[in-house]
Amino acid sequence: MLTLKIMGIPLDQIASEHIKGHSVLMNNKTLATVKGTDHEVEFHIDQHLDLEEFQFLRDIILEISYGNEAAIDEQGCQLGYLENGEKAFLIKNWEEWKAFLMKAKLRTLEGQNVQALNAEGEELGSGLLAEYEAASSPFRILSCTLITLFGERKFEGENIKIVPTNQFG
Repeated sequence: MLTLKIMGIPLDQIASEHIKGHSVLMNNKTLATVKGTDHEVEFHIDQHLDLEEFQFLRDIILEISYGNEAAIDEQGCQLGYLENGEKAFLIKNWEEWKAFLMKAKLRTLEGQNVQALNAEGEELGSGLLAEYEAASSPFRILSCTLITLFGERKFEGENIKIVPTNQFG
């Protein structure tokens, strides 16, 4: 279990449509439980969330602590390490950690059967991943080239998602 604390905010002053009772929910899944006192709020976070769920939780925490970011204690919320060995947390180094993970994922997908999806989740095309172009801060895929049954095709967009099809050759 990961722990993140926001100091200087009492539990009864937290307002978010995604916090029901003492739980942070996304699609009826509990991402974290919330406990608090008159001076701080503590999030107990499931460490087995996917990247999208961590992002969702991060956005809620930043929204709650807006203007009070210096009072976030996330020493119990280390998610991993960056390529340079620096620690990555839910707030500190988040974008760098996310980019590091996405680049590693994309390297493993090169030459594999994938689907390219637009920001709405609609399929743009499928085939073998040949190459991609990414932007950082925040990390996102701007284009990808797939080798399809009809030849090489390039897809472009503001935030393309590349997902494996789990099909071989």
